[in-house]
Amino acid sequence: MKTHWAKSSAVAALMGLAACAAPNGGADQRDPREWQGASVDDLTKSLVQPQARDTLPTGETVLQYNRTSSYVAGGYTTTPGGDIYSGSVWNLPRIYQPTRTVTLTCVMRFTIGADKRVSQVESHGDGC
Repeated sequence: MKTHWAKSSAVAALMGLAACAAPNGGADQRDPREWQGASVDDLTKSLVQPQARDTLPTGETVLQYNRTSSYVAGGYTTTPGGDIYSGSVWNLPRIYQPTRTVTLTCVMRFTIGADKRVSQVESHGDGC
């Protein structure tokens, strides 16, 4: 009984630590559109330094940030209809879905106006 409790406690502690860890090195994970109208100081303080900076002929500046995240999917068994196999006593055909790492990317571009505020936001990718 003690062994089961110790294992459960260790797993719970690891899950708690994982929940506290900030993804992407602590960079802000909010929706890019929420930065519309924010000051450039707040943007760079939260998202750190951009991966690219470009000055437009209009005098505006474009800051580009690239964000990548990943997770592990699969590792379960399904029936031909796609439902997760629940261990039914019926002799149903089963298909194992192997584990795989899924990577999501997001490219965010923030246009900074003369007033040093975000005047336009563009984001592209499946991780935005």
